[in-house]
Amino acid sequence: MLYGAAVVVMAFDEDGQAATVEDKIRICKRAYKIMVEEVQFPPEDIIFDVNILTIATGMAEHDNYAVNFIEAAKVLRVECPGCHISGGLSNLSFGFRGLNELREAMHSVFLYHAIKNGMDMGIVNAGMIPIYEDIEPNLRKLLEEVILNKSEDGNHVQRLIDWAEEERQRLQAIKEAGGGEVVAKKVDPWREYDVDKRLQHALIKGIDKFIDEDTEEARKNYPRPLNVIEGPLMSGMSTVGDYFGSGKMFLPQVIKSARVMKKAVNYLTPFMEAEKAAANATGEVGIP
Repeated sequence: MLYGAAVVVMAFDEDGQAATVEDKIRICKRAYKIMVEEVQFPPEDIIFDVNILTIATGMAEHDNYAVNFIEAAKVLRVECPGCHISGGLSNLSFGFRGLNELREAMHSVFLYHAIKNGMDMGIVNAGMIPIYEDIEPNLRKLLEEVILNKSEDGNHVQRLIDWAEEERQRLQAIKEAGGGEVVAKKVDPWREYDVDKRLQHALIKGIDKFIDEDTEEARKNYPRPLNVIEGPLMSGMSTVGDYFGSGKMFLPQVIKSARVMKKAVNYLTPFMEAEKAAANATGEVGIP
């Protein structure tokens, strides 16, 4: 407090790391009471790391760890006003080391639920998190079941473990066949879309690699450069806004989308300025 710094408070006490909902809440509330009431520490500078622990290990006692974090976060944000909730995402999927795409999908699904219930910070490679809607539907459903520890047959953890083992075998077969650690990808299918859809896709995915050439192609298809902004670019950003509002995209992803939008607008700006200058020279009106 003397230096104006926030603090991260781990959910540990004399008996060790909190794993259950009750222990997470009890330890954090105890720390909150001491800091706020006795030390007069600003509650908005308290960040609770409520322990994201590894799930789907094959041990039944681990199956509820993600739910425990989510439920504790929801209570703490109410009963410890002003506090923040954080955690390290890599712990969640630690059992699936080597299967990076699976781990990233797990993180996306977990955040979708945890953020809705009070998590507002996290330790995560934000650039590698897939958009929730882009996760293959069957895998997304399975991950939902595992993270929320709930399914009709109760066999969701074993199904994910089986899925992961099949994926390991597939990647190993590719490697042994000479495919190497990383398989070269073919041309992305989205590059075959019409230009408006390519622009929208680039914005949603935060891809700026082709944005200049696609913006130029779109510019030639519209009467005015401003039409490109008002049309496909705004349409793409509208989808980004919808995804963010529903928790299916996260702030770092939105920032990437905004950077792509800015790059496209910057490309169009000289054309809009030239159009305006030409209109002024001829005395035309109505050109903004």
